[in-house]
Amino acid sequence: MESILSTISVLPDNKDQVALFTRTLKHEILANNKNPLPILVQLKCIEKAVGDVLKDEEVDYHFLKEFLLYDQKEKVTINGSELRQSEVGVKYDYQATGDPIWTDLDKQINELTEKRKAREKFLQNIPYDKGTVDPETGLFITRPPKSSHTKVIVKL
Repeated sequence: MESILSTISVLPDNKDQVALFTRTLKHEILANNKNPLPILVQLKCIEKAVGDVLKDEEVDYHFLKEFLLYDQKEKVTINGSELRQSEVGVKYDYQATGDPIWTDLDKQINELTEKRKAREKFLQNIPYDKGTVDPETGLFITRPPKSSHTKVIVKL
């Protein structure tokens, strides 16, 4: 029985191989006469599995430990890809500073954000074919244009 690591070892491991793999996979999906929906489900499963592994703190720590064994301070190159150590997800708790100016600005921003959301809801409910007159300004306003695209959603 093959291990999962040996299975993924046949997948692309550099930028050029990723581009070729992507083009080829797209071509095969589009050229295939069979139902493509099982392929969509499998791709979503792979996407979730890879995403979950890459977000795992133990795996992250394992990668970092190995990276630190390299003698290079700035970066390590593997298969044409540059790896470097970086601080990520930095967050500041400004509320904890006790700064009254920041607190006032944050309050104003939150109030304005709520007002904007309420106004957007109002604008979204204007009838498509009519428009309305704004009672505050007297200007004629219409519903905002809406854009979207239809997609098949996979729930695992």
